[in-house]
Amino acid sequence: MKIALVLSQGIHYFYYDRVVRGLHAAGHEVCIVCPASFSEDGNKSGRALVKLLQDEVDVQFEDALPRKKDIYFAELIRGLRDYANFVRPEHPTPHIAVGWVRKELSPKMMRLVQKPFIRSVLAGQMARRLLVFLESLIPPEEQIVAWLKKFQPQVVFVSPYVFTSYIETEYTKAARSLNIPVIASLLSWDNLTSKGTYKVKPDRLFVWNQSLVEEAVQIHDFEAQQVFVTGAPVYDPWFELTPAQDRASFCSQSGIDPSKPYVLYLCSSKGIAEREIELIHMLVDQFEKVEEDARPSILIRPHPFKEMDEAVIENEWVRVFPKGGQRPDTDEARSAYYDSLYYSAAVIGVNTTGFLESAILDKPCLTVVTPQTSRGQEMRAHFKHLMDAGYIQVAKDFPELVEMTMENISGSDAGRENRARFVRSFIRPHGLKVQASQVMTGAILAVAEGCAPEEWMRFHG
Repeated sequence: MKIALVLSQGIHYFYYDRVVRGLHAAGHEVCIVCPASFSEDGNKSGRALVKLLQDEVDVQFEDALPRKKDIYFAELIRGLRDYANFVRPEHPTPHIAVGWVRKELSPKMMRLVQKPFIRSVLAGQMARRLLVFLESLIPPEEQIVAWLKKFQPQVVFVSPYVFTSYIETEYTKAARSLNIPVIASLLSWDNLTSKGTYKVKPDRLFVWNQSLVEEAVQIHDFEAQQVFVTGAPVYDPWFELTPAQDRASFCSQSGIDPSKPYVLYLCSSKGIAEREIELIHMLVDQFEKVEEDARPSILIRPHPFKEMDEAVIENEWVRVFPKGGQRPDTDEARSAYYDSLYYSAAVIGVNTTGFLESAILDKPCLTVVTPQTSRGQEMRAHFKHLMDAGYIQVAKDFPELVEMTMENISGSDAGRENRARFVRSFIRPHGLKVQASQVMTGAILAVAEGCAPEEWMRFHG
C-alpha cells in the first residue's frame, strides 16, 4: 500500500516517527512530502527526518510542490478564513486573531477586517459559507495533481494543516479532486484553539482525545463522525523509557547538588510567557527565603525555541540545563529530558507541554496564576484542559507556590489520582498499554482500504 505523508515543515516529522516506521516495517510504501529546506541539526531542524531517511533507505522523500497560479487570491481567501474562524462566537480565543492572521494578510487588509462592521460580518455563518464557496473556485494545483497520479497513493496524510503554510491545503485539494482519501492529523493539543482552520476539509481528522473532538466540531465545523481519536503518538516513547544514568551522574552533568532534591522548572514558548525570565527571578527570590538546609535546588529547562541568558539566572543552587534548550525529537535528546524529569521532586511551569510528559512520569505539577502569567493561561484555551484535569496545583502568588512545592517535596501529592486519570483520557484513551502510534497506523491503513478508522485493530499488525 502507498501512503503520502505531507508536512508543512520537516521539523514536524518527529511527531509521527513511530507511525512512519511502523508502516514501513509492515511493508507499506511511504513517501514523506515537505519542503526540502530543513536543516540537519539544531532545535528547529528536521534531524528526526534525516535520521529516518538514513535508517530506512526505502522510505521516499519529495520536496513539496508550491502553488503557481492564483497565489494572491488563494492567500487572501485563506487568510480571511482563518480570521473569520477566530472571531466566530464559538471560538474561545478571538483575541489571538490579529497576531495569527497578521502572518497571512497584508497590513491594509488587516486594518480593514478589524473595523467593527467588517469584523461582525466575518463572524457570521454566512461569511464563512461564502469563503468556503470562494475556496471551491480555486482549482487544484496541476503539478500536485500530476505527482499524485504518478505516485498513486491509497491515502494522503497531512499535518499540521492549521498552520500558516498552505502545503497541506494544496495536497488535500489535489487529492480530493482525484478521489484519494485524505486524513488530517492534529500536531499538538493547542492547535485547534491557537492556530488557523481547515481551508479544505479532509475526509477524516485524527485527534488525541474526546476533548479535542468537541473542539473540532464546535470551532471547525467537523461532523463528529469525521473525527477519530488516536491518542498522542508523540508520547509513546515516554511510556517505555528508563533513566540513562543514575541520579548522582545526572546531577553532576547538570551542575546541581546530588545531596538535595531539586525542582524542575519547564520554560514555556515565547507566545505563552514572553517575559518568563522575570517570573523565574521571582521564583528564585522566593525560594531564597527558605532555610538553606531545607531549600531544594532549582533546575531550569529552557524552551528550545526561546533564547535564555543563563548568566543572569544561575547561582550555586540554580542551574540551567541543557544550555540553549533541547527539543526532544531524537532518542538522545529525549533521554536527557527524561532523566531531568525522572529525578525531580516536582515540576513547575506556566503553561507547557512539559506538564503532559510530567504527568506520564507521575510527577507533582505546580503553576502560579497571576496577572503576569494570565496571557499564557486564562487567555489560552488549551490551558483549560490542564485546569479541568485537576492535577496541576495552582498557587495565587509566588509565596504560596513555594509553600506548595515544599509540601510536595515533603511527600504531599494532591494531584496523583487526577494525573493518572488525565494520562488515561488525554494521552492514551485506548488504554495505557495501547500505543497511540499503533492506533494511528491501523487507522491510516483502514481508511486507505475504504474502511472506517474505528476498524484500526484489523490493520495495525
